[in-house]
Amino acid sequence: MTKAYARTTLLRRLKQQKEDDRRRRSQAIWRKLRRLKAFRQAKTVCCYVALPYEVQTWRMIEAMLANGKRVAVPVMRPRTKRLWLSEVRNPTTELARGAFGVWEPRRAVYRPVRLRDVDLVVVPGVGFDRRGHRLGHGHGYFDRFLARVPRTTPTVGLAFRFQLIDRLPAHAHDRAVKTILSA
Repeated sequence: MTKAYARTTLLRRLKQQKEDDRRRRSQAIWRKLRRLKAFRQAKTVCCYVALPYEVQTWRMIEAMLANGKRVAVPVMRPRTKRLWLSEVRNPTTELARGAFGVWEPRRAVYRPVRLRDVDLVVVPGVGFDRRGHRLGHGHGYFDRFLARVPRTTPTVGLAFRFQLIDRLPAHAHDRAVKTILSA
């Protein structure tokens, strides 16, 4: 299966999923994430802010903050095609739509977070294979970001079960996530 075919097929399924199913499965994935030792021990968590059809993370972020975790979210830099991290303290007032419609901190509340200070990285994907390789939207932001994450930092991909496929083509520079949580 080519990456382009897999991306098209999985995006179609993601967008056709019923909202109730997405919400219910996202809550089940959140319960699994909370039980992970790496999550429980993490003081600072990097977590993506989901697009409407992805595993929903807004409530996860709010719960992390309510439980005293420091949360960093990715900020896209389209000119350099890189992600940087900014601390978010109140998603409702601090986030606005950025590049590709992704929610990220407004510039007025940008609080840089160093990657070496992150204890856990929660990663989105259009699809994942059983070895942890991910398929994104094709822009390469998360691929370049994951290449900079220290190898000792746990990385967790969140996916609905239908997003798990047997094998994705992988290149030497691809970084697989260490754990995939699905429901």
